[in-house]
Amino acid sequence: MGYDYETLKNMAAIYKFVHENPGAHRNVIRKALLNKGKISSKEKFYKAIEGLIALERVTANNDKITINPKIVKLGVLQKEGDNFYIITPTVKQRLWVDRSVASGYKCGDLLELVIEPNGKQSDVVVLGKSKRKLESDIPKQQVEDTPPHGENGLVLGRVIKLSHNNLVFIPNKKSFSVRHIPILNNKEELANFQDKLCLMKLEDMDAPIMGGTIVKVKGDAGNTIHEYDAIAESYGAIMSWEDASEEISKIPMVVALDKLSLTTEENAIRFGQKGKTVDLRHIPFTTVDPANCKDMDDAIYSTIDENGDIVCYTAVANVTKYVNPNSTIGQKYVNGAFTIYAPNKAYSILPAKLSTGICSLNPNEDRLAFVVKTTLDAKTGEVKHSNIFDAIIKSRQKYSYEQAQDIVNIVEELDAQESIIDRMAIGAELSLGEQVYANYHAAKCIREGFVRRVMLRFNSNKEREIVFDADMKDVIDIKPIEHLRYHEVIEEFMITANEATAKYAKDRKIDTIYRVHEKPNPRKIERANEFFNILGIDFDGDLSAESTKSLIELIRGSANEEVINNFLIKMQSRAVYSNKLYSDKKEKIEDDWLEERISHYALQSKHYSHSTSPIRRSPDFVVHYNILADIHGTKPLSRGQIDDIIEIANERQLDVDQAEKDFEDISSVIYCEKHIGETMKGRITKIRYSSIEEDYEDDSLDFESILDLS
Repeated sequence: MGYDYETLKNMAAIYKFVHENPGAHRNVIRKALLNKGKISSKEKFYKAIEGLIALERVTANNDKITINPKIVKLGVLQKEGDNFYIITPTVKQRLWVDRSVASGYKCGDLLELVIEPNGKQSDVVVLGKSKRKLESDIPKQQVEDTPPHGENGLVLGRVIKLSHNNLVFIPNKKSFSVRHIPILNNKEELANFQDKLCLMKLEDMDAPIMGGTIVKVKGDAGNTIHEYDAIAESYGAIMSWEDASEEISKIPMVVALDKLSLTTEENAIRFGQKGKTVDLRHIPFTTVDPANCKDMDDAIYSTIDENGDIVCYTAVANVTKYVNPNSTIGQKYVNGAFTIYAPNKAYSILPAKLSTGICSLNPNEDRLAFVVKTTLDAKTGEVKHSNIFDAIIKSRQKYSYEQAQDIVNIVEELDAQESIIDRMAIGAELSLGEQVYANYHAAKCIREGFVRRVMLRFNSNKEREIVFDADMKDVIDIKPIEHLRYHEVIEEFMITANEATAKYAKDRKIDTIYRVHEKPNPRKIERANEFFNILGIDFDGDLSAESTKSLIELIRGSANEEVINNFLIKMQSRAVYSNKLYSDKKEKIEDDWLEERISHYALQSKHYSHSTSPIRRSPDFVVHYNILADIHGTKPLSRGQIDDIIEIANERQLDVDQAEKDFEDISSVIYCEKHIGETMKGRITKIRYSSIEEDYEDDSLDFESILDLS
């Protein structure tokens, strides 16, 4: 049975006072804690003190209270990111402590503490800094999970010269408590490491001050090509496909039409498509991607049917036709989970012959595709029905977002919107440029449905373009990427397709991977109250979708719009992959309301999965594979295989997110190094304060980092 929060707080207050005042009379302790507000009433004090005496956690000799010395343990304070934990000889896990508590100490300090078993976990009460020397039985690392800073003690960083003959190693990851790590290599080796990116083998992962040995030079510090490669590799990016060269040589360059049994869309809907490939090459699909994109994983098309409904087609590269999950390529693909995008290149989870070749929806090339067709009410944006096809398509044109937006702007300037929409309605053939606008019109219909269900759309544009010199080795500028309306067109088609695939799997009870997003944790409301109080904004503590959307609209166009939007994003829970449509959290909900349950909170979606980018995400592969197995009556991936992929994807997602942040950080450093002494515009992105008061659970309010060098 566990303790509630107030009971633990009262126990902690008694422990700390008695530790500082051993042998104090219980009445002295009571008065002191009541006067300081550490315990709220006499009754609660007596309940806590009697409980501790009964459990022999403290001893009472003539009402003089002393901590039982057997329960006082030693631990070493450590830090990971902005979070602190303690390791001890007896508890083989990290004991996490509030930053407010840790702020009174330094990493590496030896602390005296009491560990309170609390249900399935343990709570730690820090009594203070120990005056004793570090005992030999304090473990170097006794945690069950993988060391946070690198496998087997290997850490990526750079070697710089601080002063004459004084070289130090600076780790890339900011979570290290020690920023300057001593280099233990022989003196005659040191000159080879200066201003280089290196891998260091630490003597002790939890005591980096002990130093380490450089075991490998990865390249030149400040060279973006070397920097990005080193970061990507440290986060598990696939750097070579040599071990799969034989498999790669067998990948076809073109689709083998003679091996396909083709059928029409009408026949597929009417008679089924088992063993067939639906021929949709007559549909003028187009792709819209960043200008430098080479792995085009989706293409779109829209029209208006005889009922006046909007019909949207989303074609997605069909990786399942070319990747066997049990092959070398398949295993690397699954273990990589996500393509990592550096500012100047992509570290793909598929070999180029697949990602930019036979799987990429290149213009005027026959390509096998997983196609989702969705029909929506033109007025409400509500989905009426959808179909999924195992198809072959031929994209007509590749557009950049800027080109697509220019076409929309021209159509609006010429006031030609109605003409295009009227021609869509009668099934007239449109030019490719007109089709770009037709897709824009369809997306507006989709958006109407999103608005009606109160989907959250944050007004935040955090993306930055890193501008390089001609040889791609030096950063010459960093500037915000303009958010275009056509970015939302592609997003809206993709969300609609992702919902359709999740609904298909749900309705047919197919084992698959869902994308699940919880509503914000209620514990974050206190943090939100502090944040809005600092900004002088009234906040009623409501983080519901409706209230969040109202707040977003309220601050639209204000000076703090981007900061508030970024904060609201950080208030959200992290979306994860799951083999269930809903999370394990129990909700009190009537059976009649079951269909109203939300699977993805931010999207306010009842069913959602990732299915629109298998070139760069392995969970999408699973969705395609098992839906196509259902269509064709073939063997699907097993639940065990799916669970393994989910576990890998959820872990890799964190690595990939951090890698892309590291790319941004090093790009900023390389740029700013050349502009030392210059005045630049910036904005506050973090408010930090600290307190050693035990009741503080957080000592910082974090804003999403923003680099504004305009």
